[in-house]
Amino acid sequence: MKIIRPREDFVILENFFEPEDARFWLKLIQQKGRDSLRGFHHPPLRPNRFHKAPKYPVKKYMCLGLYWNPEDYMYYPIIPENGEKPHSIPKVLRELCFEVLRDFFPWPDYSPESVIVNMYTKDSSMGLHVDKDEDEDLAPVIGLNFGSTCRFFYEDEAGEMKDLKIPGNSLYIFGNKARLMRHGLGSIYAKTLSEGSEYFLEDKERLNLTVRQVFKK
Repeated sequence: MKIIRPREDFVILENFFEPEDARFWLKLIQQKGRDSLRGFHHPPLRPNRFHKAPKYPVKKYMCLGLYWNPEDYMYYPIIPENGEKPHSIPKVLRELCFEVLRDFFPWPDYSPESVIVNMYTKDSSMGLHVDKDEDEDLAPVIGLNFGSTCRFFYEDEAGEMKDLKIPGNSLYIFGNKARLMRHGLGSIYAKTLSEGSEYFLEDKERLNLTVRQVFKK
């Protein structure tokens, strides 16, 4: 494992997951994603002046715990489109969050409340944005990254945009002073599939989970 700290309160743990760990997490997420009501889907996005009915930039999307609705940027205990309750956050994922915060980003009383799961293909990306839809705007965002390497854009302490590559089987955390930094994702590097992902991500996709605390304690 290689530890990188691109800016204050932002840490990347490259190769955090061993191949067998990646297989475990990918199998778990793929199983939940197959659920016809609570699994992967392509949600609508808030209309804007360019598109009356735009679609979310990632075709395979799912939430665990609270559902973040791309149409109004609000969190819900149910999936607004069908009224179903999302999958709960697995205990093993909660425990992983507590473990990595204890070891790499000390944060008392962290409460994982929503997990956004995005599967990126070679033609999908995410524009610059700020994670500001949560009442709790200091608690860390924890990201699990599997499959292909991505280009990650982020804002440094001086407000300048920088970028770096985050490979599969990595984990990243940003919070506190970095919690409201602008960030985004460029296209994935499809020839960089991480070991352990081959069976589950046959089209060289990138699977990303971001864990968030939504409400202040």
